Amino acid sequence: MSKNNISPLTVIVSGGGPVGLTFSLNLAMMMGKKVKITIYEGRWYTDENGIMRWRDKEQGNRRRDQVVSLQDH
Repeated sequence: MSKNNISPLTVIVSGGGPVGLTFSLNLAMMMGKKVKITIYEGRWYTDENGIMRWRDKEQGNRRRDQVVSLQDH
C-alpha cells in the first residue's frame, strides 16, 4: 500500500469548550490531512440563518449547569 492510500486517523473529541477546541486545533496543525477530527458539543446549535451559535437561555442552556466548582461538592 502506498503512502497516498492511507486513510486519515479518525479522532472524536467530546466537548467543544476551551480544552476540546485547543486540543483539536493543535492536533489538526500537527497532523494536517492525516487526521479527521469530529467535535461533539451539545451547547452548539444552528440558528434560522444557518449560523452556528452557542445555546443561551432562550434555547434552554443554563450557564450555571456548565460549571463545576469546589462549592458544588
